[in-house]
Amino acid sequence: MLRSILGSDSREHILTFLVSNQEGYASEIARASGLDLFAVQKQLEQFEADGLLKSHLVGRMRVYSFNPKYPLLKELKSLVEKALANQSSLKPEPAPASLPKSLQRYFWDYSLKDISWRKDRDLIIRRLLTDGSWESILWLRKRIGDDNLRRWLIAHQARGLSPRQIRFWSLMLALPKLQVETWARTARSSPWSKR
Repeated sequence: MLRSILGSDSREHILTFLVSNQEGYASEIARASGLDLFAVQKQLEQFEADGLLKSHLVGRMRVYSFNPKYPLLKELKSLVEKALANQSSLKPEPAPASLPKSLQRYFWDYSLKDISWRKDRDLIIRRLLTDGSWESILWLRKRIGDDNLRRWLIAHQARGLSPRQIRFWSLMLALPKLQVETWARTARSSPWSKR
């Protein structure tokens, strides 16, 4: 969606990744976006040379993040966030008439006839990820696909999931490692994790 403004897919994917994850390294961004590693490295270097990004070494890996001193950073992030929100709303998803009866036990506080995918998408995904059985997870993955599930977890920063669940999905969906560590730390410090 931003290609016509930014001039290339690699620029769009890199900025989208960094807006969603705050930071990342070249191979992680290439893996998540399906881009060529060399193209990602060159674009990251160019963004850093232009002052948009800054980087630091973590072990032997160079980690990139937005430069807070970049004069148009707030506007650029806002543009990318709007494009992300618009892109996810444009994804066609076949709407089932209702949820399968087998999922009723995960929505014990609702009547299944009152829950719709269009209206309660976030509730359904979060409830199944946190409380669902493997069969319900398979239904969810078939329903929205792993790419959309990955986008949802990144957009919601895995809120509500336990550190163990976060790590499981990080392996299943190749979630950004640095961000997963932050999510897991946040989940461990949540009062709900101490119940």
